[in-house]
Amino acid sequence: MADNTALRAQIRAAADVGRRAAESVGARSTLVTVRVRTYSGAVGLATSTVTATTDTALDPRPKVTQVREGRPSYFGGSILADSGGRLLAGEYEVGPITQDFPAGGYTPAELAPAGSSSRRVTVLLSGDEYQSGGEEFEIVAMDATRPHRIMLQVGRVRQGS
Repeated sequence: MADNTALRAQIRAAADVGRRAAESVGARSTLVTVRVRTYSGAVGLATSTVTATTDTALDPRPKVTQVREGRPSYFGGSILADSGGRLLAGEYEVGPITQDFPAGGYTPAELAPAGSSSRRVTVLLSGDEYQSGGEEFEIVAMDATRPHRIMLQVGRVRQGS
């Protein structure tokens, strides 16, 4: 069977309309932003400074679901801690996110831009259940194998620049 790009674009557009409807009735309260920081040198080097920050807020807002309370981590935060007082890094599933079509959607490369020694890419989750200003996560896994959606799994990482 031949690939029908026009039909695929129509189905993605319909999926996008449904996701916008969910957001419009308050079912998608978490703002998801892909943040790319560019540094003057290697990330983490004491003399490197942030030279540019690019934020892309996903529109419509995807569903965000906690999939794991957390794993022990130096970068845990918010209110997550185990009974031993160790910090826990929460893990979340983000999606479905509409794959790209002529009027919208996203490509895997837009959701997870290539990093480098002088670029840091994180996903910022903002809303009621996150610290003021949002919390940063890294993409742990991405599933773009389905024709109409992309799913991300993210885990909490070091916050800030």
